[in-house]
Amino acid sequence: MNKKGIEMAFSWIFAIIAGAVILFSAIYITTKMIGTERKVSDTLVAAELDNLLHPIETNLEDSKYVNIRFVDETRVFNNCSAKGVFGKQQISTASKLIGNDWGEQSVRKTSFNKYIFSRGVEEGKKIHAIVKPFEMPFKIADLTILYGGNYCFVNPPSDIEDEINDLSGDGVQDVGVNISTSLSACPQNAETVCFNMIGCDTNVNTLGSSSNIQGSISKDGETVYYYGGSLLLAAIFSDTEIYECQIKRLMSRAGELGAVYAKKATYLEGSGCSNNLVQDLQSFVVASAINNSHEFVQQVVNLANDLEERNGNIAKCKVF
Repeated sequence: MNKKGIEMAFSWIFAIIAGAVILFSAIYITTKMIGTERKVSDTLVAAELDNLLHPIETNLEDSKYVNIRFVDETRVFNNCSAKGVFGKQQISTASKLIGNDWGEQSVRKTSFNKYIFSRGVEEGKKIHAIVKPFEMPFKIADLTILYGGNYCFVNPPSDIEDEINDLSGDGVQDVGVNISTSLSACPQNAETVCFNMIGCDTNVNTLGSSSNIQGSISKDGETVYYYGGSLLLAAIFSDTEIYECQIKRLMSRAGELGAVYAKKATYLEGSGCSNNLVQDLQSFVVASAINNSHEFVQQVVNLANDLEERNGNIAKCKVF
């Protein structure tokens, strides 16, 4: 046997193996670097999204619409926790890679004074955002409602239809919501929302009108409860878990604000300015410690309405 030939064969085999290892290592390192860079990029996107939503604040009775566009197909992750005094809101993103793979979820951006209502994951190059004030009975916070895709509202109350038309500039801007008088007239790719009828992806029951509208919303086999137009829209576009979490956070904030207003009412009483709201505000604080949206409607709404009416009837020294 040719010893030199054997040595050459081994040297070639070694070279091939070594080359394969080096090539694999290079590909692995490059992939990890790309993945790391993508995660950093997505973290920046999440931070920019958080910053974009930060200055969008409303005046009383106002609603605002923002169209958010991403360079790449993007997933927005919404995480809500009710633990702690005010709980916390976290958002993160991930962008689509070449093919059908998605990048790693970015670092979460945390805030304690935002209330984002949405599904757990929204996906697309375009995300719609509606910002609405929430009062109960005084302003508690601004609600940010995020949603992607297309929706079709079937026979909504006139107040809701008017609001969608106002946000879209009477159809000039696409806000992702069509208004229809029948389910059959909805676009095929739209998620359907029925008002006071059944047969849609989401079914809404309404009582009352305008700011006093209330009722329940059923979808995916679960039911949540709302009061007011702000929470009605929030419940339509949200997963049940996120909606219930944000309701608890809002009521925690309402309770803390109620305690502040109770102290203010006590101070005004001591200054000779009668308001007779101290006890009612203290009751409101106790009632705001709710566990779900059903308790919210049962325990808080009537107290809040009474407080609003009584405060409005005070000629001087209004508490809020």
